[in-house]
Amino acid sequence: MFQAVLKGIAFKVASTLLFACMLALVKVYSAYPVAELVFFRSFFALFILVFWLLMRGDFPRALKTNWFLGHLVRSLAGVGSMFLMFAAYGLLPLADATAIGYAGPLLVVVFAALLLGEQVRATRWGAVMLGFSGVIVMLWEHLGIGGAGGAHSALGALSAFTAAVLVSIAMIQTRRLTRSEDTGAIVFYFQSTTTIVGFLMVMAGEVWPSAWPGATLVQSQAWIWPVAADWAPLIAIGLLGGAGQILMTQSYRFADASIVACFDYSSMIWALILGFVLFGEGPTPIAIVGASIIAAGGLLAIFTERSVRWKQ
Repeated sequence: MFQAVLKGIAFKVASTLLFACMLALVKVYSAYPVAELVFFRSFFALFILVFWLLMRGDFPRALKTNWFLGHLVRSLAGVGSMFLMFAAYGLLPLADATAIGYAGPLLVVVFAALLLGEQVRATRWGAVMLGFSGVIVMLWEHLGIGGAGGAHSALGALSAFTAAVLVSIAMIQTRRLTRSEDTGAIVFYFQSTTTIVGFLMVMAGEVWPSAWPGATLVQSQAWIWPVAADWAPLIAIGLLGGAGQILMTQSYRFADASIVACFDYSSMIWALILGFVLFGEGPTPIAIVGASIIAAGGLLAIFTERSVRWKQ
C-alpha cells in the first residue's frame, strides 16, 4: 500500500516537471502565435494519448461517449484557458504565471458549492480566502497598483487569472464527466477540440480581411512557418504535455487525491529553477510572499479536508 502511494506521488511530481518544461518551451518560443503553439501542444499530444490507450488495449473503446455536450463544455473551457495561459507565460516570469494559476484549484471550491451543490465547510472557505489573498498580492504587483507593473505585465496577470477561472470551470465539468465517461475519452475530446480550434484560429489569421473587426488580433495568429531548428522543440511541447497529462491521471490511480494534490505545488520549484536557468528570472520578494500565501491556502484546504475524512 505504501509503495503504491509513493508511486502515485512520483507520477504526480514527474507530471509537474513535464508540464513545467512544456511551459518553459512555450515561453522560449512565444514569438510564434499563441494559436500555433496551442496547435502543436494539442495535435502532438494526441499521438501520446493514442499510444497510451493502445498499450492499455483501450483504443478505440475508451473513446466512446454518451455525453458529447458535456465534453464540448469542458473542452471549450479548456481551450480558452490554454490560449490565455500560453499568452500569460509569454508575458510573465515563469514563477509568477505559475503562482497566479494556482487560483484555479481554489476557485473549484467556489464553483463546487455554487454549481454542484457540494457542502463546503467554514474551514475550507477560510483556506480559499487565504489563497485568494495571495492571488491579490500577485496581481497587485503586475497590475501596476504597487508601481511595478507595465502594460505587458498587467495583460499577462489578467490572462493568467482568467485562465485560472476557466481551468476551474473545466475541472468542475471534468468532475461531472468522470461519473460516466472514461478518462481516455475526456482527454481525447479535449485535445481534439483544442487542436481544431488552434488550426481554425491559424487559418483565420491567414484569410481575415483587414477591414473586418478584430483584424489586428486575428491576423496576429496567422501561421509562421517554423525554421528547421524550431520543429523539434515545438513538437516537444505537445509530447511533454501529452505525457504529463497521462502521468497526472495515473497518479490518482495509486494514491488518494488529497495526498497527490499536496504535490501540485512542486510545479513552483520547477518554475523557479527553469526561470532562473533559462531566462535569468529571479523572483521578487512580493512574488515570493504571494506564492507562499497561495500555496498555504491550497495546502490548508487539502489537509483540513483530509483530517475531516479521517475522523469520519
